[in-house]
Amino acid sequence: KDFSEEEVKILTTNNSVMTSYYFQKAFISFTFRIYDDSKHYSEKYLDCIVNTWANLLFAHSYHAFCIGLISFWLARKSGDEQQWHERGKRSKLALKKW
Repeated sequence: KDFSEEEVKILTTNNSVMTSYYFQKAFISFTFRIYDDSKHYSEKYLDCIVNTWANLLFAHSYHAFCIGLISFWLARKSGDEQQWHERGKRSKLALKKW
């Protein structure tokens, strides 16, 4: 059992925590070149980030950089190249804001 009931409750009800959790899982999967997990957790992260207010701009800029790297890597590896390429381009644009 990886998580206690309390941890599961926090993960499922706190969008900021879920955002950080999915980002870390995506980055670790990318680091070890685990394609399916990278794709899964990146999609989860991108779904969460839409509803998370920017409380730590530095963290968001770091996340945008890493998600951009992951997105371009997924674009090269996947059959859905256009979707991941667009996500990578959005990450590059986000970095220009900071």
